[in-house]
Amino acid sequence: MAGWLQNILTPPAKAAKASHLPMQTRKGANLPAQPLRGAYQTPQALPNATIIYGIGASLLFVSSFFLLVAGRWLPAVTVFAMGACLTGFAVHLMKHQD
Repeated sequence: MAGWLQNILTPPAKAAKASHLPMQTRKGANLPAQPLRGAYQTPQALPNATIIYGIGASLLFVSSFFLLVAGRWLPAVTVFAMGACLTGFAVHLMKHQD
């Protein structure tokens, strides 16, 4: 333990230059930032019911906000719950298209 302070305060020896280190290469592998060629899917049209449910849910959320501003808490919560149900239906139809 003698001389521990000198071991901490002295700078470490200079490392070997990077040009002398062996180069590692990866053969035949894509870089992680490059997208896979088969991963792109063509966009599909949304079902009409999903669009209608989404529009209805947005209208219910807006009306729920105005009911909250007016101080009518119970109707606001009820309308918000109906909007959440319509949002759930829209997401379900979007995930499980026929």
